Amino acid sequence: MPDDYFTIMRAAAPGVITVALTGDLDIGARDEIREALLAAAGDADGSRLVVDLRGVRFIDSEAVSAILEGYLAAEEAGIGFRLAGAVGIVRRVFDVIGLQYLFEK
Repeated sequence: MPDDYFTIMRAAAPGVITVALTGDLDIGARDEIREALLAAAGDADGSRLVVDLRGVRFIDSEAVSAILEGYLAAEEAGIGFRLAGAVGIVRRVFDVIGLQYLFEK
């Protein structure tokens, strides 16, 4: 799902589906993030869903909301959900809103 300012890539390995987000994630990215994460949660079949934020430069509340919808879908499907790779201001956003527990340890 390439765009001028963000991309969403999905990869699967045994037991893990990874959705890698890159670029600037704002209201323009919200719906595609939501769709990608809901689809991944639906396809996980007992696996774990990891959202890789390593390439994200900016994230706003709309994109965070879409990620949280993915988290809730994963919970409902009975699969694990983790965030990975966020640095700088992107990591700070998740820490400030109290979601640091979603990051891989």
